[in-house]
Formats: sequence, structure tokens, C-alpha cells
Amino acid sequence: MNKDILDNIKELAQFKLLCKKKSDLLKYFESCKRNEYEEIWMTSHTTLVEYISADNLFYDEEKSTLLFKEENNRQYLLTCIIFVSIYLQHLHNKTQKKGITFEENFQILFYKLIEIQFMLSDKEVRLSFGKCLLTICELNIKENEFTNNVKINLLLYLLWKCCHIEGKGTDITKLKKFKEFCKYINWGISERTTDSFYILCSYTLNLPKFYETSDGKIFLSHVWSQNESIAYHLFNKFVHNTVVLAHNHIYHYSEIIYSTWRNCSEDMQETLYTQIEYLVNFSLKCPIKIAARFREVLSMFHTNKGDKDVNRLIFKIYDPVIWRSLMCPNWKIRFNATCIFQLIYPVVDPGIKDINYLQEMEKAYNALLDLSEDKNTYVLQATAKCICYILNELWEIFSHDKRMKLIDILINKFLKEKSNECVRVEVVLGFCEMSKNPMIRKIILKIFDRIKYLINDNSLRVRKNFIMLILDLHNYLNDTFTYDIDFNELIKKLTKDFITFNVQCFIKKMSYMKYEYHDKLKNKEMYEYLKLSTNLISYSIWKCDIKEQAIKCINLLNEYPVLMICISKFSTNVNLIDRYKLSSVLFEITNSKLKEENNFIMLNKIYEDKQDKYVMIDQCYNKDVYINNNINIILESNENLKKRYIRYSTLLICIANFLKPKNEEEIELCYSEEIEEFLKMKFKELYFIESINTIMQPFYFKVLKNIYLHHDNYFININSYSTNQLNNLYTMKNIYLCQNIIIPLFFKWNLLNTYIIDHLKFLNISIECITYNINKCISNIHNETYHLNIDNHIFQVIEQNVKELINTYKGYNDTSNLLSHVENNNISEDKNNTNIKQNNINKNNINKNKNIHMSNLMFDYNELKDENINKQKELNCLIFLSLVVKKKKYHHMLFKPFPYVIYNIIHKFNNFLLHIFHNLSLHNFELPSHFLSAFYKAGNKKIDTQNIIQLILYNKRDIKLYIHIYVSFFFLFHSYCTHNNLLYEWNDLIQNTSKCIEHISNIRFKNEIQIKLYNVTSREGLHNKEEQQEKIKWGKYIGSIIYLITHFLDMVEYTIGMKMISIDELDINLMTYNLFLFYKCYEIVCDTENEIKLIYFTVWYRIYLFIICMLNLGYFEKKTEIKLAVLNTFFLFTYELVPNTYIENFIKKFNCIIKEKDIFQNFLNNFKNNSDVLNYMSNNQTTKIQQVIDKIIFQKEKRKK
Repeated sequence: MNKDILDNIKELAQFKLLCKKKSDLLKYFESCKRNEYEEIWMTSHTTLVEYISADNLFYDEEKSTLLFKEENNRQYLLTCIIFVSIYLQHLHNKTQKKGITFEENFQILFYKLIEIQFMLSDKEVRLSFGKCLLTICELNIKENEFTNNVKINLLLYLLWKCCHIEGKGTDITKLKKFKEFCKYINWGISERTTDSFYILCSYTLNLPKFYETSDGKIFLSHVWSQNESIAYHLFNKFVHNTVVLAHNHIYHYSEIIYSTWRNCSEDMQETLYTQIEYLVNFSLKCPIKIAARFREVLSMFHTNKGDKDVNRLIFKIYDPVIWRSLMCPNWKIRFNATCIFQLIYPVVDPGIKDINYLQEMEKAYNALLDLSEDKNTYVLQATAKCICYILNELWEIFSHDKRMKLIDILINKFLKEKSNECVRVEVVLGFCEMSKNPMIRKIILKIFDRIKYLINDNSLRVRKNFIMLILDLHNYLNDTFTYDIDFNELIKKLTKDFITFNVQCFIKKMSYMKYEYHDKLKNKEMYEYLKLSTNLISYSIWKCDIKEQAIKCINLLNEYPVLMICISKFSTNVNLIDRYKLSSVLFEITNSKLKEENNFIMLNKIYEDKQDKYVMIDQCYNKDVYINNNINIILESNENLKKRYIRYSTLLICIANFLKPKNEEEIELCYSEEIEEFLKMKFKELYFIESINTIMQPFYFKVLKNIYLHHDNYFININSYSTNQLNNLYTMKNIYLCQNIIIPLFFKWNLLNTYIIDHLKFLNISIECITYNINKCISNIHNETYHLNIDNHIFQVIEQNVKELINTYKGYNDTSNLLSHVENNNISEDKNNTNIKQNNINKNNINKNKNIHMSNLMFDYNELKDENINKQKELNCLIFLSLVVKKKKYHHMLFKPFPYVIYNIIHKFNNFLLHIFHNLSLHNFELPSHFLSAFYKAGNKKIDTQNIIQLILYNKRDIKLYIHIYVSFFFLFHSYCTHNNLLYEWNDLIQNTSKCIEHISNIRFKNEIQIKLYNVTSREGLHNKEEQQEKIKWGKYIGSIIYLITHFLDMVEYTIGMKMISIDELDINLMTYNLFLFYKCYEIVCDTENEIKLIYFTVWYRIYLFIICMLNLGYFEKKTEIKLAVLNTFFLFTYELVPNTYIENFIKKFNCIIKEKDIFQNFLNNFKNNSDVLNYMSNNQTTKIQQVIDKIIFQKEKRKK
């Protein structure tokens, strides 16, 4: 039998089979004799050495570890470890009272296993061998050098396992269990096991999962207290980590060092004392932020200073340094010392006699008085905090006179520091903490009249914290606390701050370039102040019954409408149920008041058949165009009616704010049956229906937005009306209503997804039609056709393109949730044909999924064959998507369902722009010669129009909306893909954008000089209708090109701002020059003076903003002298119509931002000598610009003097 075992050990396959028969092997071990064991272990060792010889290993430089060349060698090592573990299990099962001694050959084999597993970074090998180590240490074994070595390696194994990413809390518990094995380590001797132990122990200080547990802390403190060598090794790592550690983890370090000091032996006390002394010096002499970290490390000693041993240590360490540091010339050391003094006051030797004790107390008290006279603001701030803390913690040890003297310092000195806001804030925060102490509250009540003026302090933080003090006193003293505060000034400041807060929120939303980081702009300090202030002001409102609450709210609203809105929005001291009850009463009052005779006009219906003629189409996105002018005139003429309109609209806003849940708990409560029944009874749909098409509609719908009732069961008519409004955006009458009321309402009702997907489908079809038309290469303006005029052939082409789109992108990126998204939004699908395929990002692993049916991305032909309906749908789609893309919260609905459709839209429109600008640059742009001069009337009209290209998009409004959506999609979808690891090709699109810029710059004009010198005032009137029609067509064509370029500049600014295109390679002079020349061409062909002025100011102001943007992006930092040529172009086309203030601001911004100021100054001085520009400018132009330049230069020289 023994011979068979030995033979099996030599062959891997047989060895594996032997180890699988565990029960047979255990029986064999029971019958085995000692000499047979020796033979087995010797054979195992010999064979193992052959398998793990140096020739069978190689070093992986990339992973910095040894690896086996062949898997068989590794498998033999694992099998050998299993074989040993079975033997150890045999010993474990065998009950022996005497200690076990291992065979000599077994020890040799085990040493070899220790060596090889240590060299290899093989997780499986280490885990298997670790079980052997654990088993040995649980046996009743005799202590010797071998077992000591095993115990050390067990600690190394457990430390490695704890440090591993898969380490668990049970491993740390085991490590604590075997912590006594540390005594076998050869401290201070550089050898493999000791060095590894040092490294692994210091690494655990990087692992929160280790040092956050109590077992981890116990183990580290035990190791730390073992020997001076390991103590200094851990201390160095400890100090280094403290500087970079997260603040919330430093406290765990404090517990470790405190526990180490508490439990260390007498031999190690001096070492620990020296290390704590180092920490004290760091907390005094390091920079302020670093010193604060070391104070936190020492916090366990400071908080336990009541213990005699700790108090003795504090005195021994701090007494030699703290008094000297408090008087140090360096204010930073004084600041750090004051912060520590606050925690260790009064620094008195616990063993001192009574008389000396009083003297030391007096010394500490005088130190506080001296600190209060410090001249440094930051030291005063620390002193204020120090005095407040000491009074709160040690109130009883001071005499009455000393207490009042310290409080007088706080009130008469620190609170009078008008220029030091931080000092005043610390005092008020200190009073807030002291108010928690019942012994001090009476004193605060006595001094309250002396500090109540702080409620109107200029500092927001002081006001906020003082209001917090008042509210705290309210809570502690209930109704027994009374105060006499003039709320008038507070109301003024609160109103001002509320308006400021709203302006800041508006700025946040408008910061387009910082879209991803807008949360950082939120003013949390202001938000907290508004919340606390409204809670204080409204405190008395909520103490009465609901009817009295409603009366008080209305009275307050009549006098301070903005304040009432602020209270309704920020107040948190009334629960949701009470707010709902109050809202229902206020809503009932509003409805009844609006039906009174003198208010009934506000619920009169508005019927407008056409758009307000005073509102330009380009500005209609942020205009409330659906409000009837007649109603506005009535409100302006009737002051009483206007006041009532403000009152009831404000009341409805307040109701909406009261109904809005303020946290997740309230949101859950909103969906309860009781709340639902209450809302159905009190907020009937009839009131909202009656408000439709009235001036009160926006405010009623604000209330509706915060009512948590399902639209299918309750708001059926409102749902129908809102759907109709969204489908009629193309009328341009309800954009404000849809953007601010209906779209958010549908978002809350989970109805917005369907509309977004339907509009994306149509936009995709529209883009496909544009692509189809440019591929036809029609080059005749007279054959201009609408791109959505879809016949059967075009429909088939588009359908084929959509199929190719689906096949190209199926499974591309993450579409795992796509089908559920489609089902949730009631989008039709053919279940027999649904096979979505999903690829991972590297396209290696293909999983079977379901594919999207064509109906999800395509309409039927009957839905697309009517050209007029298509026009309405297109405009509706463009307006709707331009509204949705502005809000970040809608982006997941916009981009997640069909990301490849979004990319297809971006890609196709990118190619469309490239096609247009490329074709424009192919030939010289040539106006019909007879437009320039009457001598060319007999010119060849065919030649005049042969270079006209088909632009597809001619309408100014459509161009603006398409490019706005294109730029928004490009910017936002690129960001979305980056954050969600979606892979699409962006480099080609960016290159195409660069090519577009290049093509615009390369456009050349025939008769360029004649165009520049053409004088509009000398033009002859046209009597020929055919020529007039020709001019109208050319005007439309050139106007479309102008709008394409001006809106494309948004894309240029974005790509440069995002550093997708190098700004140094850009020549903006040619772009601006060509754009101005297109304007000159338009000036020639247009006979309407107002239209000419409109186009001129559109072009001039857009170029003005574009150049300023380039200035801010650093365009003029390099080659300044050459790039300033763009200003010559800009001045060349700056006419007398432009107000001087715009030109002055333009030059001042340059003068302020540009770095090469001398070059810019020389440019201004030499402008009057620049004949290349002045020859093409009128005298009035030259004089106007020169006057502005002279004024700027004169002001600059005057400032120098």
C-alpha cells in the first residue's frame, strides 16, 4: 500500500485521484507508521522540487510576479497542498492529550510550501495553503522553531487576506484571535517574514474596512505596542496618512493611538509618549488645515481628559509648549495653539496643591483675556470659539464675575467686530451651543436684548445662526420664551435674499457651458437661511386653527406677497397634512373670490386666432404670447384690478408650494388613499377646466402640477386639453404654457416618454428627407421643393434607411432596458419579430436579445403623405424637442430609448451642413450682374443662377431650430455617452465641423470690390415685376445662407470651448469677412429698409458676440498682431447705425482681457492710418469709430496721470 501511495505521488494524474479519495486516504493515514510518513514526505518534497524548479518558472515584468510556465506544475503544487491538508485533518480528528510533533521530512516539505506560496502571487494557492496554516495552529502542538514559523506565516496569511479586495470581517476577527502570535516575530531584524509583516500592517492603515472595525483597531494597537521598531514603522505611515485621509476617517486613527497608549507595556510607554509629543508638535506647527487633522487625531485624549492618567499625560506634553505657542509671533501657530487650548483648558497638573492650583487656573483665565486682545482676525475667531466652548463645558468652575466678564468680551468686543464676519459667526454659533446647557439659558435670556440686533446683521451667516438660536430657545423653553424683535427690517432683508436666491438659481440654469457642474452653483447657505427665517416668521401662524391660519396667510400676502411666497416655499415647521388642509381652504377662498363680479374678468376666456404681431418669432420661446393684449391693457389701466390679479396669482403660487412634498417621506404619504380622497374632494377638475384660456391658467396649472392624483382617473379633461396643446405647438401661441406647465406636468404623470419618442421618430424621418434631397443634387432655386413632400418612392428610400439604421446599431451599446421602456410607453411592437441583440462595449460577447420593430422608428405612409400636415408636425417636433432638451431631468428619456437615433440625427445633419458649406465654397459666389449696375441688364440670366445650390432649409425659424437641436444634441449626447460608456464615432463629426469652418472661410465672391462699395441710397427702382420676383428669391436664398452661418457659429464656439478643435488653427477673420459680405449681397437684393436693418443687426451683433467669445477662449494669445486683423473687418462693417456704447464696450473688453496690451494699443493708435480698411469705409463710419477709439485712449492716459 505504501509503495502505491509513493508511486501515485510521483504522477500528477494519479496524485489528484488519490486526493479525491479523501476517506480512503484518511484511513491509510490512521494505519501508517512514522517511518512510512517520513518516506511519504520525502518523496513529496523531492517530486515537488522537480515541479517547481527555476526552469519551470518565469518572471512576469508587467505583473511583477513569478508564474508557472505550464499549468501542470501549478496543479501539482495545489494537489500537494491538498494532500497535506488531508493529513492535517487526520491529526485534527485524532484526539491526543500530548502535544503533537511533526516529522522532520514533513517540516522540510512544509517549509518548501511556505517558500513557494510566498514567492507566487497566486490567490488559489495562498487560500489553500492558508487553510493548512489555520489547521496546524488549532492543533495541540508542541512549541518549537517550526511551529513558531507557522504561526508567523498564519499572521501573514490573515493579513494578506484582510488586505485583499475580497477580504471579509471574519478574517479580521481571526486576526484578532491570533494576535498573541506577534510575540514570535523577530522585531527589528530584516528578514522576509518580518519585512512582510511590517508592510502588510502598515497597508492596513490604508483600508477603512480594516481600521473601522473594533477588531481591526484592537489588532493594530496590539501590534503597535509590541516593539519600538514596529511602533515607529506604523507611526510614519500613520502620520503620512493623516495628511491625506478623509476627515470622517481620522477619528478611527485617534481611537487606535489612544488604545495603543492605554494598553502598552511600561517598556513601550516612553516610545508612545514621544510619538504623541510629535503629534502635538504637528498640531501646533503645521499649516492650519493639516494641524486641524492632527488635532482630530488627538481628540480621544482631549475628550477623556477627565481621566487622571490622561490628564497627567496632557499636562506633561502640553505644559512645556502651549503657553509659549499662545504668545508666538507667528499668527498661524497662535491660531493652532488657541484651537488646542480650547480642548485642554485649563492645563493644570492634577497632582498640584490647592494654592498652586488656583494660581494655575488664574494663569489659564488670563491667557483667555490676552487672546481676546489679539490683532489677527483668525486668532480672534479661534478665541471666540474657545471662550464659548470653555464657558459651555466648564461653566461651574468659573466664578460669576469671571463668567460675566467673558460674556461681556463676547458681546461688547467680538460682536462689535464689524469687519470680521467670521468672529461674529463663531460667537453666535457658540451661543447656540450654550443654549443647550440648562444652566446657561437663563443668562442668554438676560442678555438677549443686547444681542437681538444681530437678526438684521449685514452678514447672511450671522443672521442665519442667530435665527437658529431663537428657534432653539423656542424648542427648549416652549412658550415661556418671548422676544421683542422688529420684524420689518428682517422682512426687507428676507425679501431681498429670496429674490437674490431666485436670480442665482436662474444664473445656474443659464450657465450652458457649465451644464454638468450646475449643482456646485447652489447657495446652500442662502437656502438654509431662507428656511430658518421663514420658520421664525411663520411660527405664530401655525399655532391656531386652519381658518385662522388662512386669514393670517391672506393678510400677510396682502402686505408682503413675496414674503408669503418665500414662506410657502421654504417653511418646514408644518407637516404635509396640515399644509394640505390649509391649501384646500386657501384654494376654496381663491375660487370664490375670482367668481365675484369685480374679479370675474380674470376668468374671462381668451381667444386668439393669430400670433401677437408685436412678438418676433425669434424671441417667442421665452414670451408669454398667449396672454391677450386687451387683458394686459385692462390690468395696466385699472390699478385695483392689477392688485387683485397679483394677490390671487400669488395666492395660487403659495397653494402650489404648500402642496409640494419636501422630502421622500412626504412623497410616499401623497400616494396614500386618505390624501387621494381628500384631494379629489377639495381640488376638483372643474376649477382647472374653468381656468383654461384665462390669465389665471398658469397659476392654476402650477397648483395642478403638485396634486398627486392619477390623470386617467381624475384629470381626464385636463389630460385631453394638455395633449392638444402639445400637438399644437406649431401655432406658436402656447410655447410658454407648454414649457413651464404642461411638459413638467406630463413628466410627473409619466406621459412625456411617449411624446419624446414620437417626436424623435419624426425628426429622424425629417433628417432622412433632408439627406435624400441633398443626394439628388438639385441645383436650381426655381425647382425648390419642401423636403417633407414625401411620395411613395421617397417613403421606400427612408424606410430602407431606417432598416439599415436598426441593423447597423442593433446590439450596439447598452439596450438591455429598451424593450421594457417601449412596453411602458405603450409603443406598438410585433412580439413575433422582437429579437434585441446586445453587445458589450468591446463587441466580443454577444447575447441573444430582442430586436426593435420598425413601427417604433417609422410611421405609416398614410401618416406622411400630406405635405401641409408634415409642415405642422415638423415645426411642432422642432419646438417640442428644443424645449425638452433644455432640462437635464428629461435627458434620460431623450437619450436612453434609442441612442443610435440621436446619433443618426447628429451625424446626418452634420453631413448636411458639410454638404451645404462645401458646395458654397466650390465656386465664386456671384450675384446677377444687373443687380450691381444698370449697365448689365442684358446679362445672361442662366449664367447668373447656375451656381445657386439647393439649401433644403430656407425658413429662418426652421434653420434656427434645426441648428439649435443639432448643437444641443451634439453637446449633451456626447456628455451622456461619456458618462454612460456608450461608444460612438465623434472624431469624424468634429473633423467635419473643422471642414465646415474651412469651407466658410474659403468662399470667394465675384465682384467683391463692387459689393463692398455698393451704395444702397443710389439704387434705382425696379419697375419690372419679373426682376422684383427675382430679387425676392435671391433675398430669400442669401438670407438663408446668412442664418445658416450665424447659427452655425454656436457650434464653432462649443467645439472650441470644449477643446475639440484647436483654437490656434482657426482663422476667424475670413469667416467674419465672408459673413459680412453675404450681408452686403443681401443689402443689394433687398428693397425693404426694415428687413435690411434687421439682418444687419443680426449679423453685426452675432459677430460681436463671436469675437468676444474667441477673446475669452484665448484666441488672441498667440500671433496677436496677425489675428487682430479681424477687428479691421469688424470696424469695416460697423455702420453709423450701431450705438457708440456697443463699440466702446467692445474695445474695453479687448483692452481688459487681451494679454498683449502694447500690440493692441498700437493697433488702436494706427487705425486712422490703415488705408486698406479706410478706403472702403464712409467718412461717417471712419469718424464714428475714430471718435470712440480716441475716447478710450484719452481715458486710459487720464488714468495713468
